[in-house]
Amino acid sequence: MRKLFVGLATLALPCVAIAQDKLPAAPVDEVGVYYKVEGKWTELPPEVVNWQTGGVIKHAASLGVVKGDVNGKVRGGSSKTHTKQPIELLVYLPEGTSITEYQLLRFHTHSDSREFRTVTGGIFHESGGATRDMVDYTPKHIAQRTWTIDLTSLSPGEYGLLPPGMSDARSASAQLGKVYTFSIIKPE
Repeated sequence: MRKLFVGLATLALPCVAIAQDKLPAAPVDEVGVYYKVEGKWTELPPEVVNWQTGGVIKHAASLGVVKGDVNGKVRGGSSKTHTKQPIELLVYLPEGTSITEYQLLRFHTHSDSREFRTVTGGIFHESGGATRDMVDYTPKHIAQRTWTIDLTSLSPGEYGLLPPGMSDARSASAQLGKVYTFSIIKPE
């Protein structure tokens, strides 16, 4: 029992031990995103994102009523990481970061680049997040700061996992960030 003093009275309260989840050690030892290659977790290298604002003329012509867009652009028409289904990602988070802060995106491809939208402009408001290009996922907690994401339901195409803090690019029309990219190729 623990005693709590309230004014002149003393209350006896039971001590409650809070059990913490005992999770196994993470299968990797560095913060980042990984995918399985022949049963082993392999680092998924990030690519540079160039942030670009759009709709500036609409924004100015409407006296600020219509908001602009923020788009992410990655060089090259395809990721250097090509994989076939089934694919599973492993994310080892930085301290203090939540898995729900990561955005899974499907890219729009061009011959020399891949693009995605992070802010959609509208009248009187703008909707944050990559709702146009965002893909829902269900993470599974497997170890401390470590989550897996099963992507077996994705169709062939270009994708990226955007870490938190990388989509707040409104302050300049051409800032750089990073995104973990991969291509899912059609089965033979």
